[in-house]
Amino acid sequence: MAGGALGALAIIGIGRLSKKMRPAAVGVTKEGIAFKEWLIANYEKVKEDIEDIVAEAKHVHLKDLETEAETEKKEQDLLKKVEQMVEVALRQRSKKEEA
Repeated sequence: MAGGALGALAIIGIGRLSKKMRPAAVGVTKEGIAFKEWLIANYEKVKEDIEDIVAEAKHVHLKDLETEAETEKKEQDLLKKVEQMVEVALRQRSKKEEA
């Protein structure tokens, strides 16, 4: 923004500005510089906030994957136990029927 203000002043010609216009031109340029600094400061803050959000989302995603893997392992273990119990029950029934 300040670059635009400076460019406009260059086109007008700083040397041609009257003594009455010079303070106004300085004020406009000063405000342009202040706006540029404000914009940069806010950009950095927003950028940091976004980086924090992305990092937190990655962490939560990894935790979800770990939880999902643990749940899947528990389900597999439970299914194996049920399978074993069914096999034992079938063997016992088979032995009773043979006897």
